[in-house]
Amino acid sequence: MPLQGPCIAADIVVTHMASRLMTVRSATPVAPAVPVRIDQHDTILLGEVIACREEGPGEYSLLIEMDESLSGLHNLRKLVSALLGEARAGEPRHPLKLQPARRRKQQERPLEDS
Repeated sequence: MPLQGPCIAADIVVTHMASRLMTVRSATPVAPAVPVRIDQHDTILLGEVIACREEGPGEYSLLIEMDESLSGLHNLRKLVSALLGEARAGEPRHPLKLQPARRRKQQERPLEDS
């Protein structure tokens, strides 16, 4: 979850979302101003912890301001694999063979004397 220092994987439960703010419940405290990454299915959310409050023993409530949302990553991964000709296990290869791009020779023009 935090993006600076050691990477800490923590399970969270989203308790509220509004606009760019998200409140989550976590067993791990995270200090304010720490950037975080939240992976969910084929979406990555990037944000920053605004506040952390202890709700009870081993339970913390984090307020996170979301900065970026990257979605559709599964489809992007399939497209990149197809373009590179790398099929993953269980995925079909792209039906078209990719041809290397051909460079055109630039016509050289003689320099004119002024």
